[in-house]
Amino acid sequence: MLLKLAWRNVFRQKRRTILTLLTMTGGFFLSSISIGWMNGSYGSIIMFFTNGRTGQIQIHHSGYLEDPSIYSTISDYQSIGAVLDSLPGVRTWAPRIYSGALLAVRSGDAESGNVFSNSAAASVIGLDPSMEDAATDFSSNIVSGGMLTASAADSFYYATGQIILGQELSIILDASAGDSLIMLSQAADGASADRKYVIQGIVSTGNADIDRNTCYITLADARIMFALSGKVHELAVMTNSLGTVDDLTEDISARLSGRDVETDSWKTFAKEFYNGMKADESSLKVMIFIIMFVAAMGVLNTILMMVLERRREFGVMKALGTKPGFIVRMIVLEANIMGIISIIAGSILSTGGLLFLSKHGLVLDPPINYGGTVFSEMIASISPDCYWIPAICVIITASTVSFLPALKAAHTKAAKSLRTV
Repeated sequence: MLLKLAWRNVFRQKRRTILTLLTMTGGFFLSSISIGWMNGSYGSIIMFFTNGRTGQIQIHHSGYLEDPSIYSTISDYQSIGAVLDSLPGVRTWAPRIYSGALLAVRSGDAESGNVFSNSAAASVIGLDPSMEDAATDFSSNIVSGGMLTASAADSFYYATGQIILGQELSIILDASAGDSLIMLSQAADGASADRKYVIQGIVSTGNADIDRNTCYITLADARIMFALSGKVHELAVMTNSLGTVDDLTEDISARLSGRDVETDSWKTFAKEFYNGMKADESSLKVMIFIIMFVAAMGVLNTILMMVLERRREFGVMKALGTKPGFIVRMIVLEANIMGIISIIAGSILSTGGLLFLSKHGLVLDPPINYGGTVFSEMIASISPDCYWIPAICVIITASTVSFLPALKAAHTKAAKSLRTV
């Protein structure tokens, strides 16, 4: 009887019902699109950032992140790599060596001898060309010249090596692919480390700050140059899915227990980037709350109007002996029936919108900058969150905003209401 009465009452005043349905459906639709936008766009940004540079997980010597030092190395990284290869969640991994150096470009004047025209301090990254390319697709960012290849410098200290410069660094040095330069640094054993290099290529990572002070040499070259035979500073791990990173980090950490290494996810070693993402997510959640609040106020206003219009109806029900609790449940049920209809309609509309945004995305003009990386397009993704979160919000909103009007209707004075024209 309660359900039958509530269902009939919902469609008795079609204009009022349509207005309420439009308000609730609009709130569901906007919330669903916002959640899909947040999950898809932020997920894409995180994967783009980590896949192209840092990896989703990194392994270092204990304490390296707090105090990076050339002496904090991993000596048995090949055995750790074997552990990583055995994990189904790991797509690939890449070893790296980090140091600093002074780069100096020789003058182009043959009569000037050993005179350097330009110099700059730079961070030096030693990488395995094939493994790094498989992990981060490094070669796709090379804008001039080519990728590092095997050379005599990989096994002989006095041979000429190959080097890749960041694009902004090459501008500072006024150097291009094919030019020569000298690298001056210090090895881990305290000896001086210097070598002549030919610029193999120029790379643009999309981050001007990194490209301004970073150069790259082969891992084998870096081991000889910095006296780090068989050692590396970092293993960058690429995963198959961003959702598995936390569990995979714990799994790797457990498997490497007893070794003097630490395993961290991108949330730790890219903390500034992570905090920026969380701040943006919080802003979007506030926006979703505002959307639902506005929808709730619209529904509340409509239900209050409904209660006022039906005073005589409630008076008759009270005169016939209807209990106040029955009237409260009936009005709340009416609001929830409209909420369920809104959820169904909103889900259909949201699916269409999310499918469009997930396929075509939205071009950003101007582009946005996250962690130094520029993004010009953002896309949405479809996940259960896009439906169940707005659905719960709609049901809670319908139940909450209809309760006070329902109480008002339940306490209607039968005699007074029946005298009202």
